[in-house]
This record gives sequence, structure tokens and C-alpha cells, in this order.
Amino acid sequence: MPKRKIKIKKNKIGAVLLIILFGLLFFLLVLRYSYVMLTGHSSGQDLIMKANQKYLVQQQEQPERGKIYDRNGKVLAEDVERFKLTAVVSKKADEGSEKPRHVVDKKKTAEKLATVIDMKPKEIEKMLDNKKAFQVEFGRKGSDLTYQEKDKIEKMKLPGIMLYPETERFYPNGVFASHLIGMAQKNPDTGELKGAMGVEKIFDSYLAGKKGALSYIHDIWGYIAPNSKNEVAPQRGDDVHLTLDSNIQVFVEEALNDLDKHFEPKDAFAVVMDAHTGEILAFSQRPTFNPETGKDFGKTWANDLYQNTYEPGSTFKTYGLAAAIQEGKFKPDEKYMSGHKDIMGSKISDWNRTGWGKIPMSLGFTYSSNTLMMHLQDLVGADKMKSWYEKFGFGKKTGGLFDGEAPGGIAWDNELQQKTSAFGQSTTVTPAQMLQAQSAIFNKGNMVKPWYVNSIDNPVKDKSLYKGKREIAGKPITAATAEKVNKQLDLVVNSKQSHAMNYRIHGYRIGGKTGTAQVADPDNGGYVDGPFPYFVSFIGHAPSKNPKVIVYAGMSLAQKNKQEAYEMGASKAFNPIMENTLKYLNVGKNSETSSKDTFSKIPDVSNETVQKAEDTLKSKNLKPVVIGQGDKVTQQAPSTTEKIIPHSKVLLKTDGDMTMPDMKNWSKDDVIAFESLTGINVKMKGSGFVSKQSVSPNESLQGKKEITIELSAPDAS
Repeated sequence: MPKRKIKIKKNKIGAVLLIILFGLLFFLLVLRYSYVMLTGHSSGQDLIMKANQKYLVQQQEQPERGKIYDRNGKVLAEDVERFKLTAVVSKKADEGSEKPRHVVDKKKTAEKLATVIDMKPKEIEKMLDNKKAFQVEFGRKGSDLTYQEKDKIEKMKLPGIMLYPETERFYPNGVFASHLIGMAQKNPDTGELKGAMGVEKIFDSYLAGKKGALSYIHDIWGYIAPNSKNEVAPQRGDDVHLTLDSNIQVFVEEALNDLDKHFEPKDAFAVVMDAHTGEILAFSQRPTFNPETGKDFGKTWANDLYQNTYEPGSTFKTYGLAAAIQEGKFKPDEKYMSGHKDIMGSKISDWNRTGWGKIPMSLGFTYSSNTLMMHLQDLVGADKMKSWYEKFGFGKKTGGLFDGEAPGGIAWDNELQQKTSAFGQSTTVTPAQMLQAQSAIFNKGNMVKPWYVNSIDNPVKDKSLYKGKREIAGKPITAATAEKVNKQLDLVVNSKQSHAMNYRIHGYRIGGKTGTAQVADPDNGGYVDGPFPYFVSFIGHAPSKNPKVIVYAGMSLAQKNKQEAYEMGASKAFNPIMENTLKYLNVGKNSETSSKDTFSKIPDVSNETVQKAEDTLKSKNLKPVVIGQGDKVTQQAPSTTEKIIPHSKVLLKTDGDMTMPDMKNWSKDDVIAFESLTGINVKMKGSGFVSKQSVSPNESLQGKKEITIELSAPDAS
């Protein structure tokens, strides 16, 4: 019995201890929860903040990127709203909805979408038949859709089909001064547009603008909590206005297309510069790329105008001639012995190998004699001649606001380099340096620096941030010397003994200098071997007496029609560029009394009768194109604020049903104007001028949302 009592007593004590333990734990738990509820903290962390973060939305808002314009206010690059196509394919999307939110009829959906995007119905149907995905996208073919394409898809009312807005960079002209304007690319993660090359990259800090920010807290159902929204608006980027003239740029692009097609050179360029101000009016090169489609992007990165160096050949002789005239060593009628010179064991000959015997210095320059330039270098003195080249800006950058500009180099280590530099071999230059040096001849000895940025401003803030201006880069020669050099350049093209007659243009007097140079072989050293392995060029000006423009064109290593390339040089590009530019600027024999303004303004003919509008435009040397069967003009394109060349098209939309014009030989600019005026989406294939159109001339355009046209370069012959 005593043993039993002791056991019961022990059990009571254990129960009491257990109750006390559980009570203590419960008390600690209550205390812990009370602390958390009162302070909002646990383990050193703010639980309120943690909860808010779960429902906190923070996102950056991308600003509108600034636009790039030409000198006349024509857009060269801008942001546009495009759309991305997606399809919800999972039935889970229908939960809580009376109407279907996923693609129900895959075959019907595929057939309808195929009428808008460039995919076959079976391709689309296969993508829609994805049982694992919630939604699918259509890659590049389902991206970058226009507003017209978006509108067409939305009117189909297809369940599960979604269209999301995207901002894309738009280059309306395609291949158009591409290595100067450059290209902006989108970061796929952030959606931010960033300049990748050219003006887009160099002035990215101006164009980009400032990002905005948006933050708010939403509840479990997605509703925004009161007073939680905080927004900082994005700031639009600044606009960059270039000195380029789009009309002259068209001349350059088309001329280089012809040159490229006919000769297939390894490299070619052409640049037009105002002879007195230094403004770059047009520039392009081959190979190039299309910033709108991305085609050939990265094929060649360097900008020929500023970043590529080359041995210029005989065009470089102009500056040795200027030095000799300034030093009083060039005497036009004094004779020298042409043929060859022996330098450091090497025989350096005139380009015809034998020379022309004893001839006057002036004729030697017209013939582009190598021995003349070596003779003049001896008369001036080698060290002094090098200093003249330096005065003309060679061996250093022009400072043209282009990143990675190359300085080139004056090769002067030994007598052989010195003598070959006299006729443009060994020494390397850039086209920008050549244009700068050449400008001294037309500005009384003053060199003007080439420049391509007219201004940078912000239209929202109405603030000007940068203004380009004419800048003197030095005065290597006197006005008297400049006049004498110009006379010799005139004789190169226009004298009876000229070997550059292929650069003459009917109705205009051209001056300039030809160049033919061997091309350095970067892989094997020395120069490229083979038949006609040359860089051919011409730097010319017009009118010869008082030049308005300088055109510099060159190409290296033609792969087709090599002998013709050697004999005709760069005339296939230079001549049409110069002639069209002079006509556009209305420069010629009677330039003193003519006026460019006569042809630059477009009269406002809106609300006029069609007949009166046509008569008005024809009186201004413009070509009216009527789009519609009405009697009254409701809209016109281009607008009255733009400038166009004589005989350009002015599109007139009437108050009647729209009809299709005959677009044969229309330029891309004309087609873009048609698209803007009518609201009809135009799909363009190829480059050059319109050769085919999907809708016949005079056919009704009622109900049409899209047409297709094909462009092709004119026949090289």
C-alpha cells in the first residue's frame, strides 16, 4: 500500500510540470504575436515592407527618343508605335469568363492571320497547336506590325488573339546615309533604345531623353491602393538636325547603286560638301546596310568619311602643287624632264611608264605626272614640303564630332616614302581631310572644316543646345596661290590636252583632279596584285570659277569591268551626282540671276478645284498627281513647308473616291508621301524606283487597306 501512494504523488507532480510548460509556451507565443502585431517586425525585418513589396509594382517608363532631321526638316529617324502579335492557347484563360479568352478555332484563326502576317496558314496552325504553353508568339513575322495591320486583325474579332504596343525606331528611307545616321537598337529586356553607331550613337545622350518611373501598391485583386501611386514622367529626347539635304542624298544613293551594280567594287564612297561653308550635304558608301530592316548591319562598321584611311593617289598632288606655287617654285611654262626618277634603287615612273619627254610644268600637272611632283618636292625641299602637308591638315583629325576619327599619316621615314607621297602613295588620308584641304582653294586660302550637325534642340522645352557653324581650320596658302591652283584644276578637265574629259558635264564647267592609286594589301603586305588593282577617284567642283559644291567619289578594287573602271575612274558616280546637284541648286551659267526659291516652295492648293490646282502646280514646274475622282482638292503631299526640286510630284487627294495612280519610276519618297496621304499601308520590296505595283493604274482604292510595290535600280546602261 505505501508504494502505491508514492506512485500517485509522482504522477500529479509530472502533470503539473507539463501544464506549466505548455502554459509558458502559450504565453511566449502570445507575447511573440503581440510583439509582431504591435511593431510590424520579425527577426529584424520589417514585415509591412515585406508585404508591400509583394504587391508593389515598380517600373521604368521609356521616353520618346529624339528625332533626326535633314536640313529641310525632313525626318530621317523617329520613334513609331508598332504592335506585337500573341495568341493565348490555354483553356485556363477562360476561367471566370463567359466568353472564350483562348484560341478556339485554330484553323480559322490561322487562315485569317495569314492574310496579314507573312506566314502560311499551316505554319500558324502548328504554332497554335501548342498544348504545353499558355500563350505563343510569332517571332519577327508577328512583330513590328503597323497600325493598319493591327486594325485589320482586331476587326477579325478572333478569340485569344492579343496585340501589344511596342516602340520601334523607324528609318523611313531605308538605305540612306546609313553609316552617318547610324542605327539604334532595342534592349529586349528593358525595351530601351540605344544608339549602336553613327549619329544615333554619338549623340545618344541627347537623343535618349530621361526615363520616367512609376510605382504603386495593389491588393490581392489587382486594385491600386489609395495614395500609393507615385509617377515621374519621362522627358522626351532632343532632336538632332543634320546638314544633309535629302534630295542630294537620293542622287548619291542612286549613283552608288549604279556604280556598285556595274563594277562590284570592294569599297566605294561619295560625298557632297558646300564649297564655302563646309556643310556635308550628302554622303554614303558601299557596302552599306538598311537600318529599317537590319539587312547587312555589321557587314562593315567603319564610316568611310571619317574612320577609314587609304592612299589617295594623284588627287593628293593638288597640295604639293599649292606648296610649290606658294614657294615660287612652280612656273607653268618652265619645262622639266618627265619619264622616271631613280630613288633608293627603285625606278619610279610616270603612269604611262615612258613620260612625255621635256614638257612645261603646267602640262605635266594636267597629265598628272609623277615625275613633276617629285621634281617640285626637290625644288621646295623635303622637310619644307612635309610642313606644307601638315598645314593642309594631313596627319591629324579634322575634329568632326565623329567618334573614332582616324588621323591618317604622312609617310616620311626615308626618301622613297617622301617621293611616293608626292603623288599620293605611302601617305594615308580620310575623305574628310581631303575635303578640308580642297576647300582652301575656293575660300581665298582658308580651309573650312567639314561638318554635318546643324543644330540640337528640344521642341518641348523650346531650348537650343547646340548650333553648328562654319569654322576656319587654318590658312595654308594665300588667296593668290589659291586662284592659281584653281586654274590648274580647271585645265585638268577642260584643256585640249586633258585626260579627264570623261568628267565633263554638258552645260557646266567642272574643275578637279583625278586619282589612281595602288591599294595596300593588309594581309600579305605591299600592294594588292592582279589586273587593274586600283583605287580610282575624282575630287571635283563646280562651277569651276566660283564653286558652289565639291563632290568627292572613289572606289577600290572593282571586281567587274575592271579595265573600264581603270579608264573611266569614278565618273559613273561623280557625273550624275554633280549634274543632279547643280540642277537641284539651280547653279549654272546664269546662277547670278537665277533663284533657287523659284523652285523650292510648294503652293497651297487645298480646297481648290482639281483643274486650278493642276494649273498652279504646273506653273511652278511641279508635276501634279491626282488621287481620286472628285472635283475638289482636300489634301496635298508634300506639305507647303517642305522643299522639293523642279518637276517633283505633288500628290492631290480629292473629295471623290480614291483611285490608284501609275507609280512606275516613282521614288521611295513619292511612295511614302502616297502612304501618308491616303492612309493605305504600302509594302515595299527592293530598292531604287517603282517597277511593279499590285493595284493597276486608275483602279479604285475603296476598301483597300494595303498594296504592294516592287522597287528596282534603273538599268546600269
